[in-house]
Amino acid sequence: MLTANTLIFRLLLAVVVVAPLPLGANRPASWSLLALLVGGLLCTWAVLAGCGRATAPLSMRRLWPIALPFAAALIWAFIQTLAVTPLAWHHPLWAEAAPALGVDAPMTGGAVTLDPAMSRTAIMRLLCHGGVFWLAVQLGRERSRAHEAILALAWAGIAYAVYGLTVYVSGTETILWLDKWAYRGDLTATFVNRNAYGAYAGIGLLCCLALFVNALRHVWESAVGLRDHADTIVIRALPFLAGAALIGTALMLSHSRGAFICTGLAILALLAALSLGRVMPPAKALLIAAGIITIMTIIIISNGELTFERFGNSRESDEERTAIYRLALTAIGDAPWTGFGFGAFAPAFQTYLDTSLPLMQMVDMAHNVHLELAMDLGLAGITGLYLSFAAIVALCLRALVRRRRDQVYAALALAVTILLGLHGLVDFSVQIPAIAMTFALILGIAVAQCFNTSERKRR
Repeated sequence: MLTANTLIFRLLLAVVVVAPLPLGANRPASWSLLALLVGGLLCTWAVLAGCGRATAPLSMRRLWPIALPFAAALIWAFIQTLAVTPLAWHHPLWAEAAPALGVDAPMTGGAVTLDPAMSRTAIMRLLCHGGVFWLAVQLGRERSRAHEAILALAWAGIAYAVYGLTVYVSGTETILWLDKWAYRGDLTATFVNRNAYGAYAGIGLLCCLALFVNALRHVWESAVGLRDHADTIVIRALPFLAGAALIGTALMLSHSRGAFICTGLAILALLAALSLGRVMPPAKALLIAAGIITIMTIIIISNGELTFERFGNSRESDEERTAIYRLALTAIGDAPWTGFGFGAFAPAFQTYLDTSLPLMQMVDMAHNVHLELAMDLGLAGITGLYLSFAAIVALCLRALVRRRRDQVYAALALAVTILLGLHGLVDFSVQIPAIAMTFALILGIAVAQCFNTSERKRR
């Protein structure tokens, strides 16, 4: 029977899977629509849960280490938009604007953030991602739904890779019905930026590998020979390995250096976590790692020329990013606690531009998520946000050690966190709404599966 929880969960999956279609949802209309849809699902679930028509399996008593720091970061981001904060916290440009307006500084309506509208938009987007996480936590408690979510993400990764490969091979240089205006010659599927698609492809590849290993778990634990499990291997496991190879090809053709390296490290982390969680024997992990390295080597030899050419011809772009990092660190030093406003990096960074960047260009991203968050939120806000992630990672590590089944979700969440966390050192892929929502869904499913069902029954 289709329950309210199942219906809302499948609608949530549909929203997350479709999110990459309109340019990675990285446009105001797209992310606003996504926020509206997620908010509608969240409100519907809350009303149904209040009426007893839907369930909330995990109470705040279990989730407060994640929820409280996250809420603290959101509250601080909102405080940054208010004019009631002390003048010493406000951005200096508010005081400089007062004489031009012919008013006293307190009358300018200043705030910590240089652009309150941009900060409120960033808060809306973060609330949307938090809503996806919360719904995934509450609705992904059932094992069948958790498996359905990872299965949907894996097939979505394969579908976007097939589309990207089709466009790339045809040489049409389009994104859906639009002509490409950037990254011509790179496979970007429905994304604009090759690095963003590279990160999304990495997530899909990790989902395929997790499902491949999980399908073989009963084969390794069985005492009978492999011939008796031929159906399981051929029908349930190998299609995901083939899907991983397909996505790996698309990832290579994106020519994203950072995504390629970070995905490779995340794959190793996934295999290590699966081995730690006893999903696969260490010997099998080494064997699969060797097989993956072999397959990736073949893909690299066949399609990786341009990617590795970028390793040798990237001095100019690397110097530019180094200059951005240096200026961002200077800005962080000027307002280490308060920051310059969540989501207001672009206007705040403009005041720090110097001749180290060509043509005094507009810089709207720091190309380092961690530096950008530190500059936006300051230590007061970024601490809460990162403590929330730390609580999730701690829960996943605990589940790997203590749980006897379904450790694959915790292992996948850790691997995706490593992928996006490392990639965030050199790019802003996790700030793309479609990727952030996919990440939030995986984290929510993992947290939902971190708790033992028997513990819930005893309580």
